[in-house]
Amino acid sequence: MLDVLKVRLYPNKEQQAALGKSFGCCRFVWNYYLEKTNNQYKETGKGLNYCDMAKDLTQLKKQPDYLFLKEVTAATLQQSLKNLESAFKNFFQKRARFPKFKSKHKKQSIRYPESCSIKGNGV
Repeated sequence: MLDVLKVRLYPNKEQQAALGKSFGCCRFVWNYYLEKTNNQYKETGKGLNYCDMAKDLTQLKKQPDYLFLKEVTAATLQQSLKNLESAFKNFFQKRARFPKFKSKHKKQSIRYPESCSIKGNGV
């Protein structure tokens, strides 16, 4: 059984648009909660953990300015929050640098925590 599978995809135009939305929303969530955690740490001396961010994300998706977050699967957004929490843990345990804001113009990736299968030439 494989735990991780790294694949290269060649999406069509419709799939490219869907992936673009997912990349953008995950990048937005990362940057939004990185900024929010930094601000809260400056104010209170304590940052946000995954549970706090996940609860806030649920409320954020209901606000009119952030309805675009509902267009992508929630699992990728939640995974982005888990990745951010891991980045902070690694920083505080001196295993990595402080988390940086993500840019649209650099390498992008997202994680789909749901299971998938390979059928023929497709995922």
